[in-house]
Amino acid sequence: MRIHFIGICGYAVSGLALVAKQLGNEVTGSDEDAYPPTTDILTKAGIKWVDGHAAGNVTRWGKPDLVVQGNQVREGNPETEAARRLHIRLVSEAEYWGELTADRFRIVVAGSAGKTTTASLLAWILRSAGRNPGFRLGSSARDLGSAAAWGSGREFVFEGDEYTSAVFDPRPKFLHFAPQLVVLTNIDWDHPDVFKDPLSYEAVFRQLLEDLGAEDRLIAGSDDPTVRRLLNRTRAHVETYGLRGGADWQGRDVQMEGEGMRFTAWHAGKVLAVVTTRLTGEHNASNALAALATSVRLGVPVASAVDAIGRFQGVARRFELRGQVRGVTLVDDYAHHPAKVRATVQAALERFHPGRVLACFVPHTYSRTLSLIDGYADAFAGCALVVIGPIEPARERHLAHTVTSQDLANRIRGVEEVVTADSARSAAYKLASAARPGDAIVFMSVRDFDDVIGKTVEVLERSPVA
Repeated sequence: MRIHFIGICGYAVSGLALVAKQLGNEVTGSDEDAYPPTTDILTKAGIKWVDGHAAGNVTRWGKPDLVVQGNQVREGNPETEAARRLHIRLVSEAEYWGELTADRFRIVVAGSAGKTTTASLLAWILRSAGRNPGFRLGSSARDLGSAAAWGSGREFVFEGDEYTSAVFDPRPKFLHFAPQLVVLTNIDWDHPDVFKDPLSYEAVFRQLLEDLGAEDRLIAGSDDPTVRRLLNRTRAHVETYGLRGGADWQGRDVQMEGEGMRFTAWHAGKVLAVVTTRLTGEHNASNALAALATSVRLGVPVASAVDAIGRFQGVARRFELRGQVRGVTLVDDYAHHPAKVRATVQAALERFHPGRVLACFVPHTYSRTLSLIDGYADAFAGCALVVIGPIEPARERHLAHTVTSQDLANRIRGVEEVVTADSARSAAYKLASAARPGDAIVFMSVRDFDDVIGKTVEVLERSPVA
């Protein structure tokens, strides 16, 4: 078929576009405000795309048989309207993934946090075991080389996003995947632009579990109280995992080791294995345990799974070490929800002790910043300096400003100093001037803040460290 993708440069949509091309389809697309690395990957793959939306893009390379739209594309998009006028079938990215994988054994890793790392690690374990799974992730895993791959094996691993599928399709993405196995990490209210309160957010996860049949399986993070509360809402066979005790699969004695950590995995009251990983932070011990439990349930030998976990290099922008300049370590992370910020900061405090941790944080969307503002209050606790950049409005760019970076800065406590910066250059100077050898600077944002890491490197290289 000829398939046109609207919003082709997003991680999820670009992965689907690449797979569609691999399957022999002619693929075209468009996006706006697109940036590397996705743009470079699409171009290298020979996919024709254009930066900017216009009605003529739909038929620019010939009339498509299908138009696939990402969930960041807003109502009234000229290409959406053109597809409707031309009576071309229009579906969301998630719906098309569901159609493509109808004959695969589908695994969905869902939850508010940890799903990218857990799904990537699970796909890596399966690949290392020779299973050649397909996968669709929210970011690119360094070991896997991409955010999506078709694979030739039975299993297909989805990172299950709870956000709406498209402006014309309000269903959560993960409901399109009809999984036979669900891994549920945790549930912590997010996306207040769609889910107005914690109960409405919880409801879509409850629907995911209720849709599972008696022959299906759920592997659930029982450390999370909301997850525990939902376990009786499914007919699936349930197994739990956690670090706090009482779970079917337990991770005990989590310890920092070198640049990573180790823990002892227990199952059914017996020691299963000692697991070492390059990942950092207690939350990642939980993610590794989830991937271990799931892969073993899928028939991967324990020794093979443990070996793969030990070799896993991680996911792009999930506590990604970006180098060291004059004794100052730079870390890039996707954290944006208060719980994710808290986990990232705590991992940094453990990893770089006795050095100090400095943080640069770019809030994401007005709705999330305003609704969850109190949750950020202690998320940075222990940092020597927190620099808050301008709020990234993303899909809310057209809305009125309901909250400011200064409002957020005023809430933060438990840190030595909090300041705001109106540009990446200003943030870089504030961070570099405060940094000392042995410190770590953790940059947290959904998308790049005008290459703030590169600008910080430049300032550090030119100026003596304090």
